[in-house]
Amino acid sequence: MAVFKGPAHIGIHTRDMERSKAFYIENLGFKLEHEARLEKPGGQWINLSFLRLGSMLIELVEPSDKNKAGTGQGGSINHIAIEVKGISEISKALKEKGIEFETDEPSTLPGLFNGIKTAFLRGPSGERIELLEHL
Repeated sequence: MAVFKGPAHIGIHTRDMERSKAFYIENLGFKLEHEARLEKPGGQWINLSFLRLGSMLIELVEPSDKNKAGTGQGGSINHIAIEVKGISEISKALKEKGIEFETDEPSTLPGLFNGIKTAFLRGPSGERIELLEHL
């Protein structure tokens, strides 16, 4: 059965990953939980760092093109993520309601959190929302 389970994380754009990690870790008490680098077409990449404070998880998002950090795709807050079960069913049902997604099908990312599926959609004010399912 497909269900929405609750908040997964908040994605925050950064132009300087090391500076942002230091800020959250040294000043606010966050702990580094996971890091990854996603390779993109054309030699582009995105560095990701997941930091936890209690039940709060933030994802620092550093694109190779620093001009993209903090612009478009929601400004400094890149997206909110909602953990789901049954991402394909949920995506299909939302598309049938006319909700637009960034991709036709959920993406599988085996290198994050022992495997996840994600799909991004837009809210009514243009905000990015990620649906995330752990595999």
